[in-house]
Amino acid sequence: MKSEKAVEDIGHGTSLEMVLIPAGKFMMGSPVTEKGLINNKKQHEVTITNPYYMGKYEVTQEQWESVMDKNPCSRKGAKLPVTEVSWEDCQEFIKKLNAKTDGGYRLPSEAEWEYACRAGTTTVYSFGDSLTIGDATIEDAGIKIVGSYKPNAFGLYDMHGNVWEWCEDWYGDYPDGAVADPKGPATGENRVLRGGPFFMMKSVAPSSHRASNLPAERNYTNGFRLARTADFKAEDLLKGPKLETAAVKPATINLLVAPFSIAKAEEIQKSVAKSLQMDAEEKINIGNEVILDMVLIPAGKFLMGSPESEMDRLNDETQHEVTITKPYYIGKYEVTQEQWEVVMGNNPSTSTNEARFPVTNVSWEDCQEFIKKLNAKTEGNYRLPTEAEWEYACRAGTTTVYSFGANIEPQRDPLFEDTKKANYYEPFDYDPERYDPSPEDLEIINASLIGYTMEVGSYFPNAFGLYDMHGNVWEWCSDRYGDFLTRGVTDPEGSGTGEDRVLRGGSFDSVVSETRSSFRGIKSPTYRDGSVGFRLAKTP
Repeated sequence: MKSEKAVEDIGHGTSLEMVLIPAGKFMMGSPVTEKGLINNKKQHEVTITNPYYMGKYEVTQEQWESVMDKNPCSRKGAKLPVTEVSWEDCQEFIKKLNAKTDGGYRLPSEAEWEYACRAGTTTVYSFGDSLTIGDATIEDAGIKIVGSYKPNAFGLYDMHGNVWEWCEDWYGDYPDGAVADPKGPATGENRVLRGGPFFMMKSVAPSSHRASNLPAERNYTNGFRLARTADFKAEDLLKGPKLETAAVKPATINLLVAPFSIAKAEEIQKSVAKSLQMDAEEKINIGNEVILDMVLIPAGKFLMGSPESEMDRLNDETQHEVTITKPYYIGKYEVTQEQWEVVMGNNPSTSTNEARFPVTNVSWEDCQEFIKKLNAKTEGNYRLPTEAEWEYACRAGTTTVYSFGANIEPQRDPLFEDTKKANYYEPFDYDPERYDPSPEDLEIINASLIGYTMEVGSYFPNAFGLYDMHGNVWEWCSDRYGDFLTRGVTDPEGSGTGEDRVLRGGSFDSVVSETRSSFRGIKSPTYRDGSVGFRLAKTP
């Protein structure tokens, strides 16, 4: 029997996230009263008799590359859905994926797809009877990285829009009566596509909408989502999806104590979110359909700073125990240029017109002004994270030098020019016996190797689901810079006096040792630079 994993490592630091969908009964297709009804969507009762897993996201380019060692997409982006793949290409991907894992992966049946998309709803869309560009990637919004919008009630992202998703079935007419576990016609010419793509109108994105194409057809709008057979049977098969509509507060606070696993982090995140009657991941439209994505971080205890044995350790990293007594939200990504622009009406970044790139050239004081205006136009409580909150969120249960382990060195692959785990600077590495450049030449060479910021989410996240905690841009914290205490502390907020403020995480022009989880930067609150940005925190 294969193991029942919700998250599976498929190589090159890439994982697949699957959501368990319970067995249930629903009305597939659309009623005759639904606006825009097409004859091929005849409504009929369907029973799904066994639970199954469904991809939390559409399959991404980095996932495809990890399995197939190539990328068919014209527009590249690690977290963008893979496109230009035929139904037959998907079968080859699945064959190779099953060979390198415990197996069971497949395309969903058309009935499984619609049942998972509806997630207990009977409306036109899983979000209700209307859909806006703030709900999904439609109407020429441009293809987006997976998870850019809020999920449905099952926790599945992008079931409406972004890319067409192949299903297993041959395309054909629906049956006249109720059926159980339908698989579509036995033969046919075309295979089914569901969900609608980014460039079409919302009328092709309803839960019931059907499209079809030749199984060998490749198109820049066509991608897919995986399903996986679950080996166990549900005890109660036909009661439908159990959607939580009310949260029950636990009697005691769940306190994470590092080190802890990814599974433990996810378990407590969900428990804390339920107790607060809030989302484990919060997506807020802050204007012009620009989304601010925040992740709930549970309360916990960890060792802040670095042990004396850590390579490249500095004297201001005194290790001490810290307890974070209250959960808080922290930005899934660094604040982007489009987010800054929608709040401030300007863009101070070195390189502008890069909507999904981090905003830069912002001082600590500039961040305070941004937060003031953001809180005025939302429900408030946004702020900079404390230095302790930042390091706790960065470590995400780890006690190693980096949240990815003892090192964060590049993972070289002959098919890719660079597959680093983070965006940082690598000085020229040379053998002085073969080549001994002058100091002047070395300075020129190293200057040419300094890179630039990358789109947020270009690398894989830590165990809390946070991106770019190492490298990309320096991130301001709320604290004044000062010495750490040698004893344990609770909810520290930094020094009570001092001029300079703390920066964390390193940047694209930092050497790797400056991106360590414990490394502390220090600058005047008026300091601006093309390598400096920030990440938001929020008090629930």
